[in-house]
Amino acid sequence: MALVDHDSWDIEYEGCERLRHQLLVHLNQRQQLNRLNRTSKYDQLTASIESGLEQLSKDMKHLKVVLDNAITWETSPEEELQQRRIDWDRLTSQLREIREKFTNSSRSNVVTAASASGSVWQDQDLVSGQGSSSRDTALDVEALKQRKIEMLEQQNQGLEVLSATLSRQRQLATQLGNEVEDQNNILDNLANAMDRVEMGVQRETQSIGQVNRRDSTWGYWLVIIALFVAIIVVVLV
Repeated sequence: MALVDHDSWDIEYEGCERLRHQLLVHLNQRQQLNRLNRTSKYDQLTASIESGLEQLSKDMKHLKVVLDNAITWETSPEEELQQRRIDWDRLTSQLREIREKFTNSSRSNVVTAASASGSVWQDQDLVSGQGSSSRDTALDVEALKQRKIEMLEQQNQGLEVLSATLSRQRQLATQLGNEVEDQNNILDNLANAMDRVEMGVQRETQSIGQVNRRDSTWGYWLVIIALFVAIIVVVLV
């Protein structure tokens, strides 16, 4: 009976690819927005990218665990395992590039905002400055709420993927236990057959010994008869 050669790599890898693509889309959308306007869309994209990077990093770690388990248990052909190593290295490099791109973009926007803030404050009076600060605070609160909601959704998705992975690993362990039990039954049957064969050999050996002993007494009987005949002849003569 062959073991079932399935694991959760495909689902885990596709999930990481979808999240990576989503991060690239959000990052491009964020770069197209004007940082000085402090739009809610910009803040939402920033929060979404930060939470997405954190989630992708966690998914990558779990994907590495799946890869290590597949290598340890040899649940896939060597060519497929080698391709998985290449895919994981590529994802790692792409994640690093996205982090660098996001960091550089954030730094560039901060420098631009700082250089323009002086002239902006010179052209505004105190009342308009207070109103802008209030609007920024409201936008920050809204962006924070949106970020928490997205993080909860991503965490729920991650938990669902993890639950599916554990379920498949539990099925694999059950199948492995059944395989071991079947092999034990085969070994028990083989041991019983060997015992029966050994007992048969012993019986045949005893039978052969008895035949050999009976055959060896014929010579003695012939000598005894010959001597008896010789004695009778001597007596009669």
